[in-house]
Amino acid sequence: MENCFNSEKYLDVVMGNIRDKANKTKGKLYVEINWKLLEDDFAQRLLPWYDTENKKKLIINLKREIEILMCVNSKAIIDNIPMTKKGIPCVQHVEHTLKRIETITWIRPHLVITHINPEEMYDIIYNVEIKFQKMWYKVWEIYLKKGFPYNKEFLLSENGFWNDDHIPIMKKIAFVTGIGSESWKLSTSIWQIYQDHEIGLESSYVMFQTFPINGLAPEHPINQAWAKRRDCETLSVDDFWETTEEGAQETYRIIKDLLWDYVSDDNLIKWYEKASDMTICPTLECIEDLEKVEELARKEMDE
Repeated sequence: MENCFNSEKYLDVVMGNIRDKANKTKGKLYVEINWKLLEDDFAQRLLPWYDTENKKKLIINLKREIEILMCVNSKAIIDNIPMTKKGIPCVQHVEHTLKRIETITWIRPHLVITHINPEEMYDIIYNVEIKFQKMWYKVWEIYLKKGFPYNKEFLLSENGFWNDDHIPIMKKIAFVTGIGSESWKLSTSIWQIYQDHEIGLESSYVMFQTFPINGLAPEHPINQAWAKRRDCETLSVDDFWETTEEGAQETYRIIKDLLWDYVSDDNLIKWYEKASDMTICPTLECIEDLEKVEELARKEMDE
């Protein structure tokens, strides 16, 4: 099949965007990875010549500049919920994922256990922490926040974010990924930015994703095929007529609401005027045959 997508350009643009935002950030840059950290199954099907190694190459090329935070919800650990179609239990899947990330990238991830309620079977969480610490992983705790994200007064108090572990990030950039749909990776980024600010680090945030494509309408076959893949994720246009998903819009509102009054005027968060401003998504500019990709997207929707 002819070349419909320029993977070399894609990798260069993503790295350039991340480094540009990192250079404009005085503290740390937290990069939330939307979808999987190491691969993008949907992009590989929809975009001929999309390099299956794109994300791996990105991390390897940036490995001197980044650390990786892998978040998992404590409830998934307590219930040992199956996390894959093969029914692999949560703790086993966490171990496999940590080892795989380390083997491929040569970066040992931090394990961040989120949404912890110390009154709810904490002994299970503690035993899991010991298990991974014995494997030489650094393990951190993020506690349950009742009323998140709306109880701003409580969250920005000593009983809120300050109860969580403050993860010492030694590199300039932290990739924040998660296992499961409720990993609380966004919350982890917010806690870190807030606590960094309190010790004099002016950190910021950006999201990296391949889809949806902001420059195409929500009704466009490519965006609709992606929405179907994400189990009918709601797409809409923002005030600037750019396509976004409801989750990204909510993320934008939460970050602005919780952090606007705390970060400095030169923080990237103050520059963001819409959800797409805080998103790195160069997919459209790297598509070289849009008609062919549209055709594949329609086939994807028919399956």
